[in-house]
Amino acid sequence: MLHKNLSLVVKPLALAVGLASTTLSVNAQQVPQNHNDEKISNDENIETVYVLADRVVVRNHVDDTSPKLIYDAAYFQRFEPISVGDLLKRVPGITFNSDVGEYDLPRLRGLDSRYTQVLINGRAIPGSANDGAIAVDRIPAEIIENIEVIRSPSSDISSEGVGGTINIVLKDGAAYQGGFWRLGAVDTGQTRGSGFVGVSGSSGQLDYGFSINAQERYNPKLKTERTLEDNEREDQVEDDVRDSTDLSFNSDFSYTLNNGDKTNLNFYYIDTDREETERTRVNVFERDDENSEFELSEQAVEAQLEDIEQKNFAISSNYLRQGDVITSDFYLSYHEFEEDKTETNTEADFGEALEIDDIEITDIDDSQWRVGVKSTVDHDAFETRFGIEVERQERDFSLVVFDDEGEVDDESDDFADFSAEQDSFDAFALAKWDLTDAVEIETGLRLEYTDLDISGSDFSSEQTNSNESDLQLNPSVHVRWHLTDDDQFRLSLAKTVRRPEFDQLNPVALTVEDEIFQGDTGLDPEVSWGVDVGYEHFIQDHTVIGVNAFYRRVSDLIEFSQTDIVVDGEEFDLRMPINNDNDGKIYGVEFDVSAPATFIGLPNLQWNINYTYLDSEVEDPFFEGLDRQFSGQADYVFNIGFEHELHSFDMSYGLTYQEQGDAEEFEGEEINRISYDGNLELFIEKRFANDNYVIRLSGQNLLDAEKEELIREFDGVEALRAGTADTVENEVETSEPSIVLTLRGRF
Repeated sequence: MLHKNLSLVVKPLALAVGLASTTLSVNAQQVPQNHNDEKISNDENIETVYVLADRVVVRNHVDDTSPKLIYDAAYFQRFEPISVGDLLKRVPGITFNSDVGEYDLPRLRGLDSRYTQVLINGRAIPGSANDGAIAVDRIPAEIIENIEVIRSPSSDISSEGVGGTINIVLKDGAAYQGGFWRLGAVDTGQTRGSGFVGVSGSSGQLDYGFSINAQERYNPKLKTERTLEDNEREDQVEDDVRDSTDLSFNSDFSYTLNNGDKTNLNFYYIDTDREETERTRVNVFERDDENSEFELSEQAVEAQLEDIEQKNFAISSNYLRQGDVITSDFYLSYHEFEEDKTETNTEADFGEALEIDDIEITDIDDSQWRVGVKSTVDHDAFETRFGIEVERQERDFSLVVFDDEGEVDDESDDFADFSAEQDSFDAFALAKWDLTDAVEIETGLRLEYTDLDISGSDFSSEQTNSNESDLQLNPSVHVRWHLTDDDQFRLSLAKTVRRPEFDQLNPVALTVEDEIFQGDTGLDPEVSWGVDVGYEHFIQDHTVIGVNAFYRRVSDLIEFSQTDIVVDGEEFDLRMPINNDNDGKIYGVEFDVSAPATFIGLPNLQWNINYTYLDSEVEDPFFEGLDRQFSGQADYVFNIGFEHELHSFDMSYGLTYQEQGDAEEFEGEEINRISYDGNLELFIEKRFANDNYVIRLSGQNLLDAEKEELIREFDGVEALRAGTADTVENEVETSEPSIVLTLRGRF
């Protein structure tokens, strides 16, 4: 297969980039500068030209003590990403365990998305998942200024990123002047369109910017599944289509007062209408014994239709007070998320009309109020920052299931009907100073207090209420050592936490098929102590070499206990989350390099490689004596690509390839091994009219990548070691390549 043959090319390319980095000191003067400004002036020709996609092919040089990676939107733009998820798949250390072609829940260091904190403009946002994970596939790439990957947090941001933090920075009107537009079409079996228009500028003391974006996403997938249990085999073939329309509006206004103070008002709105359609053909085969042939015993058709509407709304304002010594930022924000989903499941014997099996209706309303102040004091020898923040979050979740007769089905109330009110108070203080001319240090402490009221009800109207509070003191220390002007070494130590999911705290006992699930109101957060050690080498803004090793020790792991109980004469498994005394270890190495190919005479061809080795250790709570990785963590993630600028033709082209290693998900005595093929993308563009317009053709998933899942259930650790599974299920999922044609311009 092509993607396997590609590995024969990857190693020589990696060697070539390494050779390129060794020749840069000789050839640095031959390499043209990358520019982040809108206008580029040539000393030999005073004429000013406008560029739509700036030549940004390396991550930014970060002048901060804490370890973070920053990528401008132009780093990703030429491959025409649709959403933030499409951006993040090219960033070191980020994996996805989603359906093939879907990039919704990012996983830093390969950990479950619950360990990854997602912020917008430095603020936490609500999402649909009760576990706190934020899906990023709805956030349009077009409204993004840059992406920050914060490997180890300073004390001035929330401490909830055990795996790390992704901060999505939206475009600021003051940074751009004029109007921009885009028209696009995406073909993935069917053609869908997209459009964007944005205007920004200045008028006296007012800076402004606003944009409107509309995009359609269409992802058809084919799934084949085979399940073998004793002498019965079930084969399924499923057509799965996800058809979405995203509408978004983003605006910001900034006004500078006569005394230098500044006030800002920001607003964004995202609306998604999505229809997910699944149609499955089921064939059941039986045999007398292992020596007999399987014979067809049953044929059926199943269908599922999900009609989903999701809305995000946010408005924030801040006042920046510029003092002689103290600068203070006073801010107020409101975030709101709503989801309404109706899932209709139908089934029938093959050849007969489909009949309703059940209907599930989900309603989520989540809101957050936040007010706070951050202050900075500049001294002659050091800088201090401190601040406080108060937050109120309210979440109402309801899932109601109706059976085929339209009656409420009290056997399927999966994590249903609860409301939560959480009040938080955070305070932080940090100091930065220079130990020597070459060494700077930052120390900080963050206090986080939460008070949570949660109440739930089952379908017999029985209600339970609980109140829990938690106080965490989270220190951090960051050291940066400037070895030379182009080399720096970093060392970081920080404490982070992962708080329990709302589902896990819901005190109501709920029946889910043949299990009873009950939350545990006494759960404590998982606590992690982490160390990062990194080295970076930069040459101007065209070359970067970075390596970072990380280690996390996580205690108070939240895991599940399972006991057998009898209720009204029926046997059930009682499943409850508990704080296990088990400790987990997470570690790995992140490497990235970007350099021009000057050693082969192509200074305008830029190579990019990043590779992250991932590993962890945790004792499995169900398989006694088994040490394994954290559930769902991939073995590695790898990206390689290049962009080549052809100035004589006002053209450029590029290629990128992404791949992640196998991962195993553990749920009770069930193990699911997930494997992905690599993803190949490319683009070619032509600029014209003095670079005021560009037409770009790009392709994604050009290798027809597959996702394969091998799901096995074992009766204890001895059966696991012997490789004897009670049931074996194999699922293969494929998706179509997508071709994107885009025309961009400015006015």
